[in-house]
Amino acid sequence: MHPPECSSAAQDSARRPDAQARSDSLRAYLLLGLVCLAIFAVEGWHEWTRRESQLQEVQTASANLAHSILQEAEGAIAAADAALVGIVDRLEADGTGPEAMARLGGLMAAASANQPQLRGFSVDDRDGKRLLSSVPNQTLSVSNADRPYFQHHRADPGRGPFLGPPVRSRRNGDWLLTISRRVEDRQGQFAGVALTSIASASVAQIYSTFDVGREGSITLVHTNGMIMSRHPFDDSVIGRILPMVPSLAERGPAGQFRVVSAIDGVSRLVAYRRSERFPILVTVSAGTDEALAAWLRGARFRMVSVLAVTGVILVLGLRLIAQLRRRRQAERVLAQSEAQFRMLAEHASDMVSRVGADGLRRYASPAAKRLLGMDAEKLVGRRPEENIHPQDRPEFEAAVASLGEGQEQAGLTYRARRGDGAEIWIESTLRLVRDPRTGAPDGYVGISRDVTVSRAMEAKLAELAATDGLTGIANRRHFDDELVMEWRRAARSSKPLAVMLLDVDHFKRFNDLYGHPAGDDCLRSVASAIAATIRRPGDRAARYGGEEFAAILPSTDLAGARDVAERVRAAIQALAIRHEGSEAGVVTGSIGVAAVVPGAKAAPEISALLGTADAALYEAKREGRNRVACMPVPDASEAGLDSHPASPRVPPDSKAL
Repeated sequence: MHPPECSSAAQDSARRPDAQARSDSLRAYLLLGLVCLAIFAVEGWHEWTRRESQLQEVQTASANLAHSILQEAEGAIAAADAALVGIVDRLEADGTGPEAMARLGGLMAAASANQPQLRGFSVDDRDGKRLLSSVPNQTLSVSNADRPYFQHHRADPGRGPFLGPPVRSRRNGDWLLTISRRVEDRQGQFAGVALTSIASASVAQIYSTFDVGREGSITLVHTNGMIMSRHPFDDSVIGRILPMVPSLAERGPAGQFRVVSAIDGVSRLVAYRRSERFPILVTVSAGTDEALAAWLRGARFRMVSVLAVTGVILVLGLRLIAQLRRRRQAERVLAQSEAQFRMLAEHASDMVSRVGADGLRRYASPAAKRLLGMDAEKLVGRRPEENIHPQDRPEFEAAVASLGEGQEQAGLTYRARRGDGAEIWIESTLRLVRDPRTGAPDGYVGISRDVTVSRAMEAKLAELAATDGLTGIANRRHFDDELVMEWRRAARSSKPLAVMLLDVDHFKRFNDLYGHPAGDDCLRSVASAIAATIRRPGDRAARYGGEEFAAILPSTDLAGARDVAERVRAAIQALAIRHEGSEAGVVTGSIGVAAVVPGAKAAPEISALLGTADAALYEAKREGRNRVACMPVPDASEAGLDSHPASPRVPPDSKAL
């Protein structure tokens, strides 16, 4: 035996290599993980940079296109406004006489010819009535006093151009973008409006010549947020207010942002340009998914390549680490096995034994003192069987013999005698030991523990599982198991076996009259009466279910069983438990009895025995209750059950018990 200091030193020496191996493995795994993570991080950063660069390129191109479109729009508005200035000057200088209007009509026709994208020029008087128009066949009697541009000039004395909100054409319902100027008389009072317009769809048609992709769009927006024209053209969105536009107009003349469109729900990269001359801005947007499509295809290929390379590195690294671990583990096991064995054995609460191939103990741990009440030194050199109960030795010897014959491990539970003479239950696990040089069996290692308390608890639990919780006698499950066992015993000894079934008469009425607690007390009293009457060691009384009871009567013929049943019936009636719902005025029982010799020729099955007893019970009820009825089991006459109808119960022999 080793002193505690040696065991502690052995334990510490066993822990150090193991801790070092775990530390080395952890560092190797961390290094491998960091390498893989670094590869993914670098590639991820590169891909993110490529993605942002792709988006920036698209937004830069959109910004350049927005600048070009805005310049073109400003030029068109300026040209239209220059023509309006000439028309206003001629009106204010020449008036509205016939000759002046004829000359003005020629001027307006020439201006329309020079700017074919416009839908002509027109003049409204101070009441909104159209005086003159370059548009052929246009009705002049319609009043335009309700138009936003007319109301603006009538209320605002400013002489600059007014780019009004989109309006519906009275002629064909198209959306029109209007550019207008105020006309005054010689006294400086409001005298009318000079106007030109362009169809919103025509502007969108011009924008459609620019390639912005399948998900892209070009939008002309007023600085108040109202959509004036948009490509792709949608008549329903013209005039809609975009809440973000006023804030964009205040930020600066140009900018870029990303947004999910409120019009069609598409994620877009948007570049805008605001006019310094007119209250408009142009937005050019490209679909985010469409802009990133080429990058995404390349990124997928690159990521698959990185995953493949990383996978190869990971597999090779894991294999290398596994090989290093196996090598260290083999070295550790070889160097520490003996120290670990002694450390565990000497500090374990279970007794550890090393038995050689000759069957003698070579080592016993200090736990032997607690388990067997003997010092470990006294057990060395002796056979383990010396402490085992003689009846359990064959099982122990068979378990030892099985080691090395196809089994590496065996387990069993047996009784053993302590040094002080007390008998205990021991559970042992035996593990085969082989010679490290030849591989031949070289005895075994046994680990033993005291299971006396757990065995007692198991027995108690088994007893509880077989007992009816209300009455304290056996339950139906235990009755069924006992009946099978007694049937086999009777078959081996060719002795009779009787069964008795009892039913408390009118028990439902009893519960209805006195309540269920009184019913439970009644069942407990009946069970006690049955148990007190059936007193032989081999007899079994049980609660069969509800108010029904049963009894097994081994080595008892039909006549003897009838006598027992009569005594049970009388004992129940003698309890004198009041029962106004019964003819007898007290609680009584009806009993059915059947018997058979299982080993006899043509003997029936167990079910036939129970079925016959049940039929006899119903016969007792039919005849008026509070009585015993007996019925022969089919084919029982050939077995000789009725050969001694008046004979007393056959006493059980030692084998039947």
